Amino acid sequence: MRITFWSIIIFLFGTLSGCSNYKELNEIAIVLGIGIDYIPDKDTYEVTFQVVNPGENAAKGTGTGVTPVINYKTTGKTISEAAGKHTKLFPRENIYSHIQLIIIGEKLAKKESLNYIFDIFEREASVRVNVPVLIARDADVKTTMDILSSIDKIPVRTLVGKVENSSKLSGEYGKTNIYDIIEDLTNFGSEPAISGISVRGNKKIGSSKENLESMEKTYTTLNGIAVFKKGKLVGWMDGKKTKSLQIIDNKLKLTGLRIHCDEKRYNSVVVNRLKSHSKVDIKNNQANISIDADASGYISELLCNKDISKREVIKEYEKKAARELEKEIKEGITAAQKMKSDVFGFGEILRYSHLGKWKKHKNEWNELFSQAKVNVHVNMDIEGTGMRVEPYPY
Repeated sequence: MRITFWSIIIFLFGTLSGCSNYKELNEIAIVLGIGIDYIPDKDTYEVTFQVVNPGENAAKGTGTGVTPVINYKTTGKTISEAAGKHTKLFPRENIYSHIQLIIIGEKLAKKESLNYIFDIFEREASVRVNVPVLIARDADVKTTMDILSSIDKIPVRTLVGKVENSSKLSGEYGKTNIYDIIEDLTNFGSEPAISGISVRGNKKIGSSKENLESMEKTYTTLNGIAVFKKGKLVGWMDGKKTKSLQIIDNKLKLTGLRIHCDEKRYNSVVVNRLKSHSKVDIKNNQANISIDADASGYISELLCNKDISKREVIKEYEKKAARELEKEIKEGITAAQKMKSDVFGFGEILRYSHLGKWKKHKNEWNELFSQAKVNVHVNMDIEGTGMRVEPYPY
């Protein structure tokens, strides 16, 4: 095909003339985070926007010494109404295509089903559905979004980074995106589970530049997994048992285990590979859940003087590590059973494997799940001992 000078000119003219929605950068506000909370006294939604402050995120030396982001809140009887009121407070048009995080308040999550909260995000094409979500725990949403960090200028990026880092290195917290929540809400056989975030320290100082200049900082920390039932927050899953969600969903990348070395001391084992398989069945109105997992890892710390060059010693530690993983999985399932919320998606597994039984029992699945018999078996292989084999003389 022959390309002429005039064909290029016509193409460029057509492309440029089609930019009817073009806007200058100084006319828009880039929203990086949205928080949605509930005000009980006024029965209204409170929406917090975190917007980039361009002057403080420009090249080094051009800043004015103020905060790198601007947080402002609006209220309304609906989320759309509250969001629309930003025009009264902010001189620029909000752009939502760069949102990196959604935070839901604990009070709102308990009062209102997530179905109503996330309806607006699924309808609004400018908000990507692969945006992660957190639940603000023991603090309102705006306070959580206000905390400044020395590591990253943007508070929202700090929060997202903590979830991603914990998911990769500890396995206790997973990244839950908008589309994950929507999928769980629309399926009968699963419920949402979302990581919680809390504030530690002086909340007033945390939102000022004084927090960046002090060694005793106010900070945000991941704090438990929010468990939902029929779209509403019904409780929290805390501690090591939260790993069970990542293990059963086959999303665990890395985690540490503490196992007994002797009566007083412990060893540390790092699990860097794990594959699980779950089976669900119903017999005589009794749900049965079976989880088999194959894991491997290495010894990262040895606090007793047993000779790990001997195979029988390694086998002993493999059994202890397997029992510890089995315990964490069972404790997580038990916690969910007490709340009668199938955050693991066992109902979905039943639907895929025994459709007839699922159709018969789907309306009573949460009750059956809460009484289900659970069997967990883990096979653990310790494949390495690090750079040292001979123990220190403890």
